Amino acid sequence: EDSAACRGSTLLPSTPSAMAAVNSDDADKLAVGICGCARIAKKNASAVSSPFSSCRISAIASRTEEKATDFVYEVFGDEEQRPTHIFSGVDAYDNLLESKQSCDAVYIPLPTKLHDAYVGTALRNKKHVLLEKPVAVSAQSYREMLSIASQEGKFLMDGTMFVHANRTKEFVKAIPNANRVNFNFTFRGDEDFFKNDIRVKREGDCLGCIGDLGWYCVRMGLLVFSDLKADVLRKGLVKEVQVVNCELNDEGVPIDADCMVYFSGNRVLSIHCGFKHTLNQTVSICGTGSEYAATITDVVLPHKGDHLNISLSKQHMIDYDQICIHDGKVLQSTNASVQEVCMWHNFAKFARKVDEESSQAAADIESEKWWGGDSDEVKSANDIASYSLHTQIVLDALMESIQKGGVRIPL
Repeated sequence: EDSAACRGSTLLPSTPSAMAAVNSDDADKLAVGICGCARIAKKNASAVSSPFSSCRISAIASRTEEKATDFVYEVFGDEEQRPTHIFSGVDAYDNLLESKQSCDAVYIPLPTKLHDAYVGTALRNKKHVLLEKPVAVSAQSYREMLSIASQEGKFLMDGTMFVHANRTKEFVKAIPNANRVNFNFTFRGDEDFFKNDIRVKREGDCLGCIGDLGWYCVRMGLLVFSDLKADVLRKGLVKEVQVVNCELNDEGVPIDADCMVYFSGNRVLSIHCGFKHTLNQTVSICGTGSEYAATITDVVLPHKGDHLNISLSKQHMIDYDQICIHDGKVLQSTNASVQEVCMWHNFAKFARKVDEESSQAAADIESEKWWGGDSDEVKSANDIASYSLHTQIVLDALMESIQKGGVRIPL
């Protein structure tokens, strides 16, 4: 074991069968370390441990050994799946990231203000990174992370799950000539949330509801109006943004906001995101000349089941506009592999191809081609990085609109 891994690292006891599993069945899987034991990390750890996953959790880091150990025993009921390395103490994250043998990639669900330092450390230590959203405090910060990833030949991807779901692709294509997207993503925080949660702290996730919830809304708008074509996105889809209503807490962090994002071609994304209303995760698309509107009511946190729904609805006014007739149908999308499992499968697939091809082909950062290579996987790796960057660019502009009293901000 390398020296960095030995400092503050604990090897969990493993039976011979568990070690055999790592050496055989899991040998070809991407070994992932997790920095931090946040709630979202538990969901992702469970996804990585799925039999269909192309990854395995090999290491956990936490500031306290007790929290890390509790995390392992809570998430990994099967002893054969338990990570063999636990890093604890004040230097736990650095020790995991600097370790040469504990993992090939890391998942970082830490507060946004910590992303700069830890992502850079991970990439410079030749580890791929899956980074929780929002990815950075600014687009410039994320550009710098991507530049390091390009230089080191390692993949950097954000952790937006729904972009990897089959339903999302079908939803984007459901309405021809779409020109309106309306996305409401809210939940009601309790007293403890507003007092202690990192998402309402300036020194934690200073973008507040804009970064935590608005991220998904903006990302969907970019997917719809680019028609899933990253080259269209890169040409500059968004023209202006405006936050028309916003509530800040005592630390100046947004906790409720109504936003408008204006795209080329007179297309508009309207957003309501915040921590003060009942849970709502509804997105709708409509278009000029389109017979139906398409709606998903569980877009971020899908219902469980074999299929996920897209509702297509239309209304007719007859008898001199006095009677309204409703009509609709439901499109079903397979949910055989849930979105978080799909995300980790894609992350491993793209990371491997970046490893194989980026050292053999030149990157072109100015054209948002951070990793060279001709395969579909490397192209997809660059495309998803572009969507992440442009999502962050829009968030920056929304925050600027808030700071300037709700004026329109051109991009």
